[in-house]
Amino acid sequence: MLTLLLAAAAVCPPQKLQAARFTPGEILSYKLDAIGVDVGTFEVRVGMPPPTDKRAALALTSRAKTTAFVSTNVGRYDAFATALLAPDFSPLHYHEDLDEGETHKAVDLDFPPRPDGSLPVRGSTNGNAEPFALSAGSDVRDIISTLYLLRAQQMKPGTPVCVEVFAGRKIWKVSGQMAAHETIETPLGKFATLRIDAESVRADDPRVKRAAHVWVSDDDRRLPLVAIGEVKGKVIRAQLTAVSGHRVAQRKK
Repeated sequence: MLTLLLAAAAVCPPQKLQAARFTPGEILSYKLDAIGVDVGTFEVRVGMPPPTDKRAALALTSRAKTTAFVSTNVGRYDAFATALLAPDFSPLHYHEDLDEGETHKAVDLDFPPRPDGSLPVRGSTNGNAEPFALSAGSDVRDIISTLYLLRAQQMKPGTPVCVEVFAGRKIWKVSGQMAAHETIETPLGKFATLRIDAESVRADDPRVKRAAHVWVSDDDRRLPLVAIGEVKGKVIRAQLTAVSGHRVAQRKK
């Protein structure tokens, strides 16, 4: 789901996005499928930060994993990530653990970048340290908080959104346009939505691009309901199947 939400179909200038506020306790659960075949699940939660971290106001956590069938016959993928956010929703810290087959990778980093524009990352593979640094702008953020930040924007057709995102050990230039109002059927029922057409470009290699279409509920909750995009040569769809922490009320056009 996170990969699918890296998106944009219109070019727009960099901009300062608005801060977002979400209540601890929200849980969004998704199913992932490829051409109708279930391939995995994704879940993201809003929680309170550790009491020892006095700077943070919220903690976002996510878990993505393949189904048992895919893990056995194709390959296991299991990722867990945590993002700590300040009261103004700016990113403070990001940590990710990823298991692909027998390989375990981890990254740990702090925001914002240094004054010289470098973003140090404490990386590792199977416990072996692999520190590296990336070039990034002052407003760069992690991929989980980007999902929530985009949910808080004013969503009118034609409105552009641009943001720089750390994901997959790379920096991505993400620009997007609110495309059109549409009513769609989802596992949770029929919703009035706003479709976002999108594309992300890897900062160190503009030839690497990820395109997607994302449908967000056209109400105050801005629930990411469905996302469709190409991941490693396959068309993947993510669909919201459950919401905890607040009532899901549908609004039809």
